[in-house]
Amino acid sequence: MTNPIADISVPELSRRIALLERQEVGRSALDVCTLTMDLRHQYRRALVARDQAALALVTRERWTAADVAEVICGHRACAPRAAVILEWTGLTPDDGTARDLADRQQIAEQLRELLSLAYDKALRLIPAAPVDLNLPAEPTARLAYCAHWLRFVDGYRAANEASRILFAAILVHHHGWPVPDVAALGGVTTDEVSAALAAAAASPPSDADSGLLAQLALLDRVLEHNTERLLAVRDRALADSLADGVPERIVAAHIGTPDQERSAAHTMEPCPA
Repeated sequence: MTNPIADISVPELSRRIALLERQEVGRSALDVCTLTMDLRHQYRRALVARDQAALALVTRERWTAADVAEVICGHRACAPRAAVILEWTGLTPDDGTARDLADRQQIAEQLRELLSLAYDKALRLIPAAPVDLNLPAEPTARLAYCAHWLRFVDGYRAANEASRILFAAILVHHHGWPVPDVAALGGVTTDEVSAALAAAAASPPSDADSGLLAQLALLDRVLEHNTERLLAVRDRALADSLADGVPERIVAAHIGTPDQERSAAHTMEPCPA
């Protein structure tokens, strides 16, 4: 049969993580963002491929949920969790064998370790990256520079938030976690979790875990910190531009349209400090 995750190279992904320690911190802070997104995608693919092989064994070889749990969790006592995975209506079996299940489980475990390591590095690298390096001397050019990086951080942070809400909802819908508990763990609201339950029903039960959710919540705090740092640089450039007599419409054009603004609390007025 064709291996659906044959293109995933754990050594290459490991190399990319190791490279983060050998680069300039600003470059590594940028690279770790794209790396975590790539790792998350590959990890999800590996989980789905593993679950498909498990379902194939249950369908063809009469494996039980306990048999599957022994492979994917290490002990048969996790049969109820394995049953939840196997009973998800969105899962279809493939031609996977017992060897395929073991191999895919190994890949999934390796990717999970790499993903956790990458998030740990993001928690260190992102706040360490200088936000005022290579700033243009001209104030309006600095405004455009900050707007660019604010949009980048905003996009990454929005993706992080969407993942936290969905992962929390998956834990509720598929695994029976209380909504207040997962909301607190993920740093999201109970309303956001409740609104995502329908999406969680269409998502694989294995697509989230509490440890990953906690790391994503920590990452959001780091991204918020960097957003505030960028806004401080932007506000200084804003004050300088207005002091130089740059028309507000020109300033607004360099910052971006109102719906691109990171925070409604930051207006066109210079910060008093």
